[in-house]
Amino acid sequence: MAFVTDNKETILAIIDGWSGKLTYDLLSERLQSELGLKRPPSRHTYTKHDEIKHAFDLKKEELRSKKSAAIEEAKSLFDSSDKLSQLLENLDNDDATIAELIKRVEKLENENERLTSENNRLSTHNDMLLERFARWQHNLQKMDGVDLNKLATTIDSGLPAKNRD
Repeated sequence: MAFVTDNKETILAIIDGWSGKLTYDLLSERLQSELGLKRPPSRHTYTKHDEIKHAFDLKKEELRSKKSAAIEEAKSLFDSSDKLSQLLENLDNDDATIAELIKRVEKLENENERLTSENNRLSTHNDMLLERFARWQHNLQKMDGVDLNKLATTIDSGLPAKNRD
């Protein structure tokens, strides 16, 4: 009890200035580090003092609200036609925004991998069709009586209309 009474202003200042995830364990570790304590204070040490418990609860709620707002803002940026660069311009050290950004980057990387694979497959298929066309063209030139210009005109005239009856 004397520890809290002697360091109440320091504890409240640390809570007030906190950013990121806040737990009693994290607060205790920070106090141990800043005050040079041999062991971190227990959770019960804080909860016995109404002013500290109230400050902790208020800060926790403030961080939750900030996190929710940041997630909604990040989602609205992703859902809109705006670029990812706009999110990066507005990025501060908000854990929720960073988490949403990481999730979006992972989604984009997966999509990029899928599209790269599809592009490789289509490119290979296109090369195969171009090779087949060149082979056919070459073989048609060797045939007697085949006029490539007349054949091209006939082939390029299009397909007959579908009979939809």
